Amino acid sequence: MNAKRHELEAKLFKIRELEYAKAQAESVEEIIAYIDLLMKPRSRAITLDNGSEIEIPSSEKPAYFEWVVWRAFLAINSIVNPPWESRNFKVDPDFKPISHAASGSSDLIFEFYDFVLVVEVTLTTSSRQEAAEGEPVRRHVANYVQKYEPLGKQVYGLFMAITIDTNTANTFRLGEWYLADDTKIYVQIVPVALKDFRGLLSVKKNNPNELLSHIKEILILCRAEMTRPAPDWKRFISEQFCSVATNIKSVNND
Repeated sequence: MNAKRHELEAKLFKIRELEYAKAQAESVEEIIAYIDLLMKPRSRAITLDNGSEIEIPSSEKPAYFEWVVWRAFLAINSIVNPPWESRNFKVDPDFKPISHAASGSSDLIFEFYDFVLVVEVTLTTSSRQEAAEGEPVRRHVANYVQKYEPLGKQVYGLFMAITIDTNTANTFRLGEWYLADDTKIYVQIVPVALKDFRGLLSVKKNNPNELLSHIKEILILCRAEMTRPAPDWKRFISEQFCSVATNIKSVNND
């Protein structure tokens, strides 16, 4: 009886998570507010337009970073894998993060109709960022390249941080990973500062489902420019996010 009860509870939780995922398209204002909290040196509560108050406990920022980016992509509402398979962190009954993703696995994995996006986030800054993230992020993306590209799906990596260190950008710009048998795999990773992602999300807060094509366009364009020196490439990525956001805003105003 206990086993059956746990089975039914697990099924009910998945049904609730599907409902939660669908509701994110109406929660972009809140998602952006959480992003703003993440970018503040000290987390202070923010009051939303509806009067509710949100905050991030300082010790839980890494988990909330993964959680809020997960919610952002759920709001885009285009993933074909179930929401519980798109996250590698645990959530509580209210779908708040319990902890960040376990080491050895990617933070987030979103499968779309025609491509796959592996998302990794970090609060680490300066040269420590490359030391902590350079190897595992490339390895995680390489794992999914081996899984999905034989099925005809292009795999991209999106690395997100409050700020991107130039050494990190350089590591991802090269985009190489060697398997144990010395086979080289090219991993297409684009590093982006959280503020640039926020800017793109904010201009489509009322229609987040329209963002996917813009994100894919930016990924393709940025990888095509990977021969630039790392500092130039990093600036180019930021400019592309800002440029697309500006163009969308201009069209919306028209």
